[in-house]
Amino acid sequence: MIVGWKEYVLLPEIQPAAIRAKLDTGALTSSLDARDIKTFWVGGAEHVEFRLAPPRSSTLEGPLCRVPVIDRRVVRNSGGHEESRIIILSTIVLAEQTIQTEFSLTRRDPMNFRVLIGRRSLAALNVAVSSTEHSVLSETPLDVNP
Repeated sequence: MIVGWKEYVLLPEIQPAAIRAKLDTGALTSSLDARDIKTFWVGGAEHVEFRLAPPRSSTLEGPLCRVPVIDRRVVRNSGGHEESRIIILSTIVLAEQTIQTEFSLTRRDPMNFRVLIGRRSLAALNVAVSSTEHSVLSETPLDVNP
């Protein structure tokens, strides 16, 4: 399936409403704009608590999420600098396809998108990214949280 470089996705374990995401073939790993990141231990397993950043136009806090940490990795950011990031596993729904995929947690303040979908996730979704903005949905879904 062909999708646009900017699409609405669902992250049901993180936020109930659709969210605008950038589909980025230049990024290997998907990432979330996370705030208030805190790790803790439960039964010998590391977990993380964070808030998904709210839309730029909102003054509300993003939803609070608590999930297991599956890894910590050094990731090269868009500026070419390496940084250590927490990696989580979560569900993503795009174009009626649902997969479990890895997301790194980082502050994406200067970026326009709170969610970035990287090559690994795009390959698992079996989609090709076109240069058009939205291919799957021609208009904003009613339950969207940009």
